[in-house]
Order: sequence, then C-alpha cells, then structure tokens
Amino acid sequence: MDRRYLQFFVISLAIIVGSQALQTWLFPAPPKPVAEEAAAAEGGSGVAEETAEPATAAATKPPIAAADLSIGEPSVAAPRVRRTLGSLDPAAARMLVTLTSRGAAVERIELADEKFHDQDDRSGYLGHLAVEAGDGGCRVGVVGPGTPAARAGLKVGDVITKVNGTPTSDAVALREALVVTQPRKKVTLEVLRDGTPMSLDATLDRRPLEVVRPEYRSAPVDDPDGNPHDPLSFRLSLESRDGRKRPAEPLAEIPGLELADVDWQLDETVDPSRVRFTRTLPGGLTAVKEYRLASEAESAGDAGYGLELVVGLEAAGSDATVAYALDGPTGLPTEGWWYTQRVARDWGSLAVRDVAVRFVGKPGTIVSGLKVADDKLEHPSSRIGEGTPLSFAGVDALYFAAAVIPDQTGAERPALAEVRPLAVGEVPTAARKKLINVTNRLVSQDLVIPAGSAQRHHYRIFAGPKRPELLKQYGAPDSGMDDLVYYGWFGWVARPMIAILHALHSVIGNYGIAILLLTVLVRGAMFPVSRKQALSSQKMQELQPEMKAINEKYADDQVKKTQATQELWKKHNYNPMGGCVLVFIQVPIFMGLYRSLATDVELRQAPLFSSAIRWCSNLAAPDMLWDWSKVLPAFLTAPEGWLGPFLNLFPLVTIGLFLWQQKLFMPPAMNDEQKMQQQVMNYMMWFMALMFFKVPCGLCLYFIASSLWGIAERLWMPKTLPATAGGGRVVDASFAPVGKATANGAATAAREKRQSRKRK
Repeated sequence: MDRRYLQFFVISLAIIVGSQALQTWLFPAPPKPVAEEAAAAEGGSGVAEETAEPATAAATKPPIAAADLSIGEPSVAAPRVRRTLGSLDPAAARMLVTLTSRGAAVERIELADEKFHDQDDRSGYLGHLAVEAGDGGCRVGVVGPGTPAARAGLKVGDVITKVNGTPTSDAVALREALVVTQPRKKVTLEVLRDGTPMSLDATLDRRPLEVVRPEYRSAPVDDPDGNPHDPLSFRLSLESRDGRKRPAEPLAEIPGLELADVDWQLDETVDPSRVRFTRTLPGGLTAVKEYRLASEAESAGDAGYGLELVVGLEAAGSDATVAYALDGPTGLPTEGWWYTQRVARDWGSLAVRDVAVRFVGKPGTIVSGLKVADDKLEHPSSRIGEGTPLSFAGVDALYFAAAVIPDQTGAERPALAEVRPLAVGEVPTAARKKLINVTNRLVSQDLVIPAGSAQRHHYRIFAGPKRPELLKQYGAPDSGMDDLVYYGWFGWVARPMIAILHALHSVIGNYGIAILLLTVLVRGAMFPVSRKQALSSQKMQELQPEMKAINEKYADDQVKKTQATQELWKKHNYNPMGGCVLVFIQVPIFMGLYRSLATDVELRQAPLFSSAIRWCSNLAAPDMLWDWSKVLPAFLTAPEGWLGPFLNLFPLVTIGLFLWQQKLFMPPAMNDEQKMQQQVMNYMMWFMALMFFKVPCGLCLYFIASSLWGIAERLWMPKTLPATAGGGRVVDASFAPVGKATANGAATAAREKRQSRKRK
C-alpha cells in the first residue's frame, strides 16, 4: 500500500514538473533586461518588473498627403524639453511629476512618501535625469527637486563623465554604474559644467515607487525616448477634424494633425507652478495642455496626490469642428505579479493592471487586461449620457491607481461622448499575459469652435495609493474611486481585521507583532470552540475500540452498523461534526486575512524585522529567504512557475506544523481503510505546501501562531473523558500532556479487546 502511494506521489509530481517544462519550452520567457541581469549579479532579486511590448503606431500611419498641409503651416519642430512639478522631499510635496514635450505627456510620477519604495530595485537611486550621450559622458536633461542629484548640486546641462571612477559614456553605462550601489551610500560624480570639470558627492536614496512610468521593450535607460517604449501617459490626439476621422488603428493619428508623438512648444511665460505646452496645427488650430500640481490646501483630508490638467483648443483662421481624445495613464507598477491573485467582483480573473471606469450613481466597472482579442480589450466603448456623467476612468493596479477625473461643474466641464478601454502594448504569452499594459481613452463630443475663440476643459488626475479614505475624495460625490478597494466575498471579515491590525500597529509600530496579537485575539475568542473540538477528537480516540467492534459485528449489515454507531455516539454524547466547527470558522478568517494582505496598501512594504534585509521585508509578499533561481531549473524557478525564484521558509514551517497538528488530533487507524485515508491526507499536505509556497509571509505568520496555539491546547487536555449517563469515564480536573491521554486510551482498548476474547 505504501508503495502504491509513493508511486502516485511520484507520478503526480512528474506530471506537474513535465507540464511546467513543456510550458517553458513552448512559451519561452523574454530575455532579461540589462538592469535585471546586473541586479541579479549583485545578489538582487533577479525579478525586475516585466514589461509588455507596445504596438508601433508609427509603422501603421499612412503618408501625409500634400493637400493635408495646404491649409496652413504647423508650428516648427520644437526641441525636446522636460519640466517637473512637485518634489521628492516629503516635507514639500507628496509626489514628483516629470513632464515631457513629446506629446505634452506625463513621463513619470514618483511618490515622495517614505512608505512607498520600489520593491524590486533595491539599488541606490540618484534621480531620474533623462540623460543623453554627449561630450564624452551623459548630459543631464532634468533634475527633480528633492532628489539626491538635486541635493548634490547637479544641474540640467551638466555632463556626468564618471561615477566612483567608472566611465559613463551613455545612459546604459550610467545605469550599470549605479545599479551596483546601495541606498544611503555616497557616490562621487565627475561632472563637466560648461566645459569645466568638477566633482560632486551625492548620498543615494532608495528608489521611490513610480505610479506612472514608461514601459520599456528592452533594457531601461534614463531617457525613455532613446529606447522603444509604450505610449506615455495622458496623451492628447484628435479624434476628428472637420469631417476627417482617426484611422482604425487606435494609436494612429490623422495624417498631418499629429499631437501624441511629436514635440510641443513649452510656454515659458507662465508662472513656475504651472507647465504649459502648445502646438499649432495646419488650419490655425492650436492645442494647449496645462498642468498644475494640486496642493493639499485645495483638497480635503489626506489628499495631495492630484494633478490639474486643462485641455484647450483654439481656432484662429476659421471655424473648426473638432473632437479630441485624451488617453489615460500607462505603465502602472507590476510588482507582485508572480505571487498575487487579484479577485474581480464577479470572481473572474484580473491582470496586474486593469481599466477601471465608473459613472455617477453606478458601481464601478473593471475591464480585465486578460480579456484581449486581436490586441483589443474585450469590452465595448461606453457612451456617456447626460444623466450618467463619467466619474472617473483610469487604471487599477494591486496597491495603486491612476485615473482621469473630469470636472463635474463649472464652465470648463468636459463635454464627453464615450470612454474606451485600450491595450497599448503587445500581449505577452502564457502566464505573463497578466503583464499587459492598458489604459483608457476619453473621447469628446464634436466641439464647434468659432474663429478667434477657444474651448477649455478641466480634468483632475489622481495617481497614488489605494487608501479607501483617500480614494473617496476623488471622483464625483458618492461615486468616488473608493470602490477600487475590493476584498471579495469575505470583506465583512477583512474590514474589521484591517481595522484591528491598524489599531494594534498604531500602538506597537510593527505589523508582524500586530498579526501575532491578532492571532491571540482570534484564538482566544474561539477558545471554547477549539477546546470542544479537541475534546471531541480525544473522545473519538477513546471510542475507536468500540467502533471497531461494531464494524466487525455488523460487517455485512450497513443499516445496523449505522444504527449501532449512532447509538454509541449518543450514549457518549459525541458529535462527529464537532471537530469541523473550528474549520468552518477559520475559513472566513483565513480568506479575510489573505484579502487584507493582498489589498491593503499599508501592509505593503511592512517588514517583520527591518527593511534593511530582504527576508520578510514585505509581509504582503513571500518571505524570500534565498534566491535559488541559479541552482534549480528555470521552469521551476521562473516567476510564473510553481516554486518561483525564491526559497520561502515560512510556508515550509506552516506545513510542518499542520502535519504535527494533524498527527495529534487524528485518532490511530483501526483498519486498512482508515490508514489509507490518513496517508492520503499526509500526501495532500505536500500539495498544500505547493499552494502555500507563494502566499504572503504575513498570512503564514498567522497560521504558524495559530497552529502553535492549537498544539499547545492539544498537549494539555483532560486525561480522561467526562462522565455520562451511560456510564462513561469521569474527568480528572488536572491536565496532562496528550501522550498520557493516548496511552490511557490504548490501555483501555487492550483491556476491552481481552474482555471481548473472553466473551467469545
């Protein structure tokens, strides 16, 4: 029998391993970017954020006909420039926004809060510099306030020639020189400023979390326009102009009227708190985009993650009938894609990033990035009616979200016609399909602009963490973004557990200890139930000899066997379902805590010990004890494989305690059938180990503490069973380890067996 089970286990494992190997062979993973390989070489995770390739819109655009340009001359080609709003200094702002003249778009949004760092890249961070090769080094294109580069005195136009003595001839060389550094360490920059060499010392920081960033197709460099990447965020394009419409390709534009993939003119006349871009098109039509960082004083409560955007269209020569399209955010974080599972309201599957849309007075809609056909999301465009205006449209990620929020009142309220979900990158294959890059597109109504006048529409942009109280402040009243935080069917358990965890953390300051105390509270509240379960298990052990005798006596009569068994249970007041009550109570608690860890942004980046070490540095992720991707086959250690790139210790400890607890609670097998059932349960525990291998270490911490509590209860149970009306045994008030109770039960079974032989 043991040999059969061993064969079953080996064959099952071979099938699993074979399927993983076949999948890896049929769908090979894309090559690692240079930054990822460098990080892995220095002992990093080797799990950089994966990216999806974009659909190249420029290749699908038809040539511009001469007649398209005959109605007027567009503005001359503008130089590539960048500007910033906000700061990475938490005392000055909540985020740093980098804007680029290419499409007058948002290049990246970095969060200044110390709670939000990049979980994958743990190298030192100098700042986003948008460098380009020149004069024997890297010419700096932008320096954001509050960055280590700004604190060191680096300026736009400086040429970085060396970092700690390592030459930096281009952006890739600069990246490789910085990827081996560590946060809070000093580096020496050799710089040319107006041809004069100088040396600057910079103290590096941890890389901040980028809510919006370019999504690269290959190794990232500091200048996103020097490398292929998906479209940037919040781009503007024309949907129609005087009867001419956009081509069928979503990323293509009307020939001669391009706005999204060209450089706009920076207006230097506006005040420093605003950034204004303009572009004049043939026919005298001028497009305007103006950005301003919303201050906390203008927002209620815990806000400050807002960006104001004004879209303007001005007609100079003649009347114009125009409809424009404003795209949403792209490149949201993909962290956690290889170990988390997002749950939709309909219990369907979700990608790492999905399109989120909500209309006023209606619940939100999530368009999954997994539902793609012909490079398009399987969701029709939604018309925007007068009675149900759009509250917001954006992209929902695991812990962060970014969205466009049209103004609901005022003279600059946008006149919108529809909202469309878009896939802006090529769809990855197999398990990496969840990494698809998505966005939304807001399409305006046809706007009639008389000559010499203009239309201005006002939007707010949210880019920040998914805190329910924060999200309520963005969007229409009573139809805000707070419904993006979804805990599943067990939200009624998850919400109070989160509240208790936050309350404990506010006192203790460590979420790991808070989870342990939460375990004590839960198990303490369930002590009467768990004690009853343990007594029921012990009583089952005591009744095993009599049940075996019944089975032998009525081996051929199932009805009498059932009747005799029920009479025995009734005589000793035994309920066979009593041991299942604790399990039924534990399931919603388990699911509630799992959804809490997988949803609550406050538990992200919460360490058990310290963020300085990688192990258990994030309670919402696996504990990641050791990177074993270099010593095991790739089909097992790939991020989408069964095991993943890390050896996780907590799941193994959890399963070990489960096996110990099962051995204590399970009565000894009285026949071959029971022995077979117990062996199957033991083998199933190893399959559970595979299922638990990627769960958050905070959840494993709860199970470890809960199992130790249960084992302690079981080891100190009454030595004998309570007295019953039918002459059962009497309880001794003292407690003793379960080993004595088991020996007591074995002696009773032997005595009854001898008496049975005498009767025969």
